[in-house]
Amino acid sequence: MGIINRLLLLPYVLFMMALSLAVISVALRIIPENVWLNEVRYALAQQELLAVCGVLFLVSFKLFFAVFSRTSKTARTHGEFMVVDTPAGAVQVALPAICGIVERVALSMQGVRTANAVISVDDAPKDSLTTPMQVEIKITLADHTSLNAVSEEMTAQVRQNLHDVLGIADVPVMLRVTEISNAAGSSSKRAVS
Repeated sequence: MGIINRLLLLPYVLFMMALSLAVISVALRIIPENVWLNEVRYALAQQELLAVCGVLFLVSFKLFFAVFSRTSKTARTHGEFMVVDTPAGAVQVALPAICGIVERVALSMQGVRTANAVISVDDAPKDSLTTPMQVEIKITLADHTSLNAVSEEMTAQVRQNLHDVLGIADVPVMLRVTEISNAAGSSSKRAVS
């Protein structure tokens, strides 16, 4: 559930709890009938009641569709660290450091002009067979470069480097070619964005 839905849910639940207590008090005759009837008549005469009812309806509508949303991904692409379990204990690895490893591997390949890596970390993997991380690399290829050869070699090298450094095997790697450039690239122009 997103932060906006949580912020909407808190006052909504508090209001519903107060309303439930009021109804229970009326049903158990803790509040005399003439008192609550007088308050209900007064509230129904106020224009603000329509505004409150409209806001409650909109919040209810939003929370209703939040129940059915499919964006409850536990993976994150931002943050500082990914925890890697080693025989010596848990080690925190900065996500920009992992991006740097992947981008250096991509830029070392012939025919790759630029590379930008995005790391998705799953903080709560479903089972021990699931890899806790996914890599997406956006690259610019040089003109007349074989996409099949580059993709196979890059995927293999990225997986091997991540296995050597982090000890995580078979990391899913997804390549996206964002541009095919015929401009000659030099090592100084191979900036990582």
